[in-house]
Amino acid sequence: MLKNKWTHGKVLFELPELPFDLKNSSGIKPISVTLDNRIGEEVVLLITEPLNQIKNFEGVEVSDFMLKAGLVNTSFGPVCFLLYFFPDPHTGEQVTYENTINPKNQEQLFTFEKLANQEYWHVIAADDFANTFGLKETLAQVQNVCKNLQVTNFLSAKAEYEAKYSVESLLAM
Repeated sequence: MLKNKWTHGKVLFELPELPFDLKNSSGIKPISVTLDNRIGEEVVLLITEPLNQIKNFEGVEVSDFMLKAGLVNTSFGPVCFLLYFFPDPHTGEQVTYENTINPKNQEQLFTFEKLANQEYWHVIAADDFANTFGLKETLAQVQNVCKNLQVTNFLSAKAEYEAKYSVESLLAM
């Protein structure tokens, strides 16, 4: 497991120029960065929102950041979902972000496996989050369950998944 706890105190830094589609779409995305040269490259969860929305997350407590993961099968193949959620520190309303993963796409899985093998998660616009989420075990289970399943069209599978399941219904599972 990558020992990557941030020990440099609070810092302000500027991200390098991001690709247009990454910077101009709201959500949470795993990106590979080097925050500390002694540790090297690691995966960071980047939350992209309009600046006024990001400022609202400054009071998020590390212990409030949660993850729910699962797998659903569609007529086009399986879809793995990751739901990151926490209460808005100002309103108390739940803030939820979603990643959908094609469990048969090794490139997508590789990024999340790197994240799963980090002792700490870094979330841009927040703080260090201790990795207590069980993502490593979840990804192993997903790969085991999907061993004999085929994805015929992941975009269609994702569309069917999104039509059938709401974030609220997934969190209630």
